[in-house]
Amino acid sequence: MSDSSPLAVRVITLGCAKNLVDAEVMCGSLAVNGFVLTTDPELADITLVNTCSFISDARKEAEEAIKAALAWKAGGPTRKVLVSGCLPQRDPQECARLYPAVDLFLGLDDVPVIHSKLAALYSEPQKPALPSAALPSYLYNHETPRICVTPEPYAYIKISEGCNHRCAFCAIPGIRGKLRSREQDSILAECEQLLAQGVKEINFVAQDSTSYGKERGDSLLALLRRCEELPGDFWLRLLYTHPLHVNEELFELMAHGKHLVPYLDMPLQHISDHILSDMRRGMSSAQTRALLQMLREKYPQITLRSTFMVGFPGETEQDFQELLAFIKDIRFERMGAFVYSPEKGTPALQLPNKPVKSSIAKKRHHILLKEQQRISLENNKRLSGQVMRILIEGASNLDEFYGRSVMDAPEVDQLIYFTEPEEDCIQGYDFVNVRIRSCTPYHLRGKLLREKK
Repeated sequence: MSDSSPLAVRVITLGCAKNLVDAEVMCGSLAVNGFVLTTDPELADITLVNTCSFISDARKEAEEAIKAALAWKAGGPTRKVLVSGCLPQRDPQECARLYPAVDLFLGLDDVPVIHSKLAALYSEPQKPALPSAALPSYLYNHETPRICVTPEPYAYIKISEGCNHRCAFCAIPGIRGKLRSREQDSILAECEQLLAQGVKEINFVAQDSTSYGKERGDSLLALLRRCEELPGDFWLRLLYTHPLHVNEELFELMAHGKHLVPYLDMPLQHISDHILSDMRRGMSSAQTRALLQMLREKYPQITLRSTFMVGFPGETEQDFQELLAFIKDIRFERMGAFVYSPEKGTPALQLPNKPVKSSIAKKRHHILLKEQQRISLENNKRLSGQVMRILIEGASNLDEFYGRSVMDAPEVDQLIYFTEPEEDCIQGYDFVNVRIRSCTPYHLRGKLLREKK
């Protein structure tokens, strides 16, 4: 490392919000240890690609990003490329074989010490060792340096790491390790830090948020109730819950909380009994339906978001039609879907049934999303004329702004666009009231309502 000018690092992060938090911790580690962060590839000395490896599509995205970074590296003799995240954690030897020109691979336990790894890269003559293939134990806290790169109004807090579920299709436990939860006091302290910085929406993330604290006798509800006592006007959103661990106490808090928004993000994956059993989800079709019926009847104000998988080994046309009928019946306000991806080391590979033919799985995926598009448009049309409280995120042009409601999580859900003809009305990121006037399947448009003075 040069004593005269600090090295500039460009960080590219892929995958989910949980991976983004890791990238933010790495940015913090670099910043407080003399490195400069940049988004300009021409100013960068180092490009860091923080990868996801959950399914094949994620690995393809990572491959493209790594190859682009290596092409950038070829443009200068002193440039270096680092690869971190789930990809090298999952199989460091394979990464080294596929990308020999990468200068440094980092595992998940290297996240908070990236600065020392990078310093060693420049000071030691031999090529750095590959990350350990052992399961990681890293877990950051409120004292860990971190630079949030999300837009100012919202931020993510990782409340736990790892997962004790063993869903047949999921490789995450073999990458991220066993469940390990942060202390409540540390999470509360981080909430207070972010709120002091002007954050208006805090999003709790984990592999399974509803398992928080179970390994040491703690509970998510206890944490959320403490968060409800925090002062100020802000939203708290809970992401990535599991149907096995939700209950009426949680729904009551969501429906009537001061900060906790009425938004349930609960991936269900399927509804066919034998598919759920083979997936090792721990719930039957009847249990799932009863849970959702209770939710719809007792807590209609809670927005339901779920994710479903098509093409799992043994999924018949009858299974898919059952899933499609279920989607039509429940009418999820928000829904995502993906095609099954065979993952090394997962129990699904040992099932006697083969995965559904790719062309059939892709067709089912298209049908499912097309149906959800129809449902979403009908749901949005019902909002016409209503006044919604939204959190401003930015401006699309001089007189049009956009934001989200409590029904919409950052990055994955719809936006509300609104106009304000009077100049200088919008002052930074804040909550405003908007009357909805029109919609598309995935966006709303309206007009800002001025407060009467």
